[in-house]
Amino acid sequence: MTAAVLGTAPVPAPSPAPAPARRRAGEFAGLAAITLLGAVLRVYPSRSVWLDEAISVAQARLPFGRMFHQLMTDDLHPPLWGALLWLDVRLLGDGPMAIRVPSIVAGTACVPLLYLLGRELYDRRAGLVAALIMAVTPLAVWYSGEARMYALYLFWSILALLGQARVLRRGGRGGWVLFVVGSAGMFYTHYFAVLQLCAQHLIFAVAVARGRLGGGRIRPLRRPWLLSMAATALLCLPLAPYVLQQLAHGGRPGGAPATGTVSPYVVAANLVWSLGGYHSDAQMTRLVALWPIAMLLVLVLLGKGRSWATSLLGAVVVVPVLGAFLVSVQVRTFFEVRYFISIVPALILLLARAATSWLASARARVVAAALIALTMLAGLADEQFDRGNPRLYDYRAAFHYVEAQARPGDLLLYAPDYLTPVVDYYHPGLPSAPVQAGEPVPPAAGRILLLASFLDEPGTADLAAATRTTLEQHGRTLRQTRQWENVTLWILR
Repeated sequence: MTAAVLGTAPVPAPSPAPAPARRRAGEFAGLAAITLLGAVLRVYPSRSVWLDEAISVAQARLPFGRMFHQLMTDDLHPPLWGALLWLDVRLLGDGPMAIRVPSIVAGTACVPLLYLLGRELYDRRAGLVAALIMAVTPLAVWYSGEARMYALYLFWSILALLGQARVLRRGGRGGWVLFVVGSAGMFYTHYFAVLQLCAQHLIFAVAVARGRLGGGRIRPLRRPWLLSMAATALLCLPLAPYVLQQLAHGGRPGGAPATGTVSPYVVAANLVWSLGGYHSDAQMTRLVALWPIAMLLVLVLLGKGRSWATSLLGAVVVVPVLGAFLVSVQVRTFFEVRYFISIVPALILLLARAATSWLASARARVVAAALIALTMLAGLADEQFDRGNPRLYDYRAAFHYVEAQARPGDLLLYAPDYLTPVVDYYHPGLPSAPVQAGEPVPPAAGRILLLASFLDEPGTADLAAATRTTLEQHGRTLRQTRQWENVTLWILR
């Protein structure tokens, strides 16, 4: 007491922050660092603008009404991405980085959004590991650096899953709002969204019929579920005339053939791409050979515990892949992993769940998560820098070389003819014309520079060879051949 009166009593140390608060702060810092890593990886790779991106830019350069009409008559995609890119081009320009900003933003946003989904379905550890894997997954990074709609499609798909997870776990209007907005956003971005929505509504139907998911009862769902379907349909109703116009014109992407056979290799390759990204043929042969091990792992994951969360993820993987396969029996070009890229978050969450729940010690879980992330990073490096990657098209280097070599009187010929948007985008600075089968080769006072791409497509290699033969028969001499990733240039004097 004397010490207290004299003011010499020891000052009590401030009580430490509660452990949960410190854990939340560390978790937030970790998520911020992971998101920053994801953003850097999505900004850093600066690939050449390729055909599909050049088509999108050509559309976005048009007045809005003309662009919308062209999307209805010459395209097979919903209008949301076109409208977003149209605005982006007017705000930021049409340089390679500028046109990819919407994809970079959407792809980066997928990282924290997947954390929220993992935390909702499982726990915080699974959410953080899932966010880390999403940040470095090769396919997610690839399409976050492409001026197309697939990163945005991925964002909406995760949002729809997050809304459903919240509804099934705790109910409330907020979850239903997220589900409806995500569902409508998906459909306005890509029509294959209907496959994921079928899987999600299948889970709702099971929950309504049984009144439970897994071992626990859930709140009544029938009425809000029906209302959510009505709200989604109402939001998508303005698309009806647009879709009918597209169906009436019946175009196919890239002029691809309408029929074909989807081989087991094609199916396995697309499943490998979903997490491993795009690689050379030699690498793909090795990876596809491992598909039985991957299938065994998935079966174990789906069987372990049989939780409703894992059942939801399983349905979101199986239904889109099966649906795309059935569609591709008639139209082979539709079995492309980018069309069912919505399976990627579910596969990542299954991996994250395995890494965080199968191992007892915290150190083992950290090692497992690090090994998965490092494996993804290795795949990402190979995808971005291996010149054998069949999805790399280095038009930028080819057209820069053409521009440097151009002389007065030179003529650029290119094949196939649908490369016109790429030629227009890079505007090489000399007269150009497409090569047409059965058409005479345009005359030129100077040299002829013949540029060809998609030489693996039926007829393109034959067309390029026939054009060279015709030019040589007319006195031209082949002076130089240059090659870049999936682009070849012949210079004839």
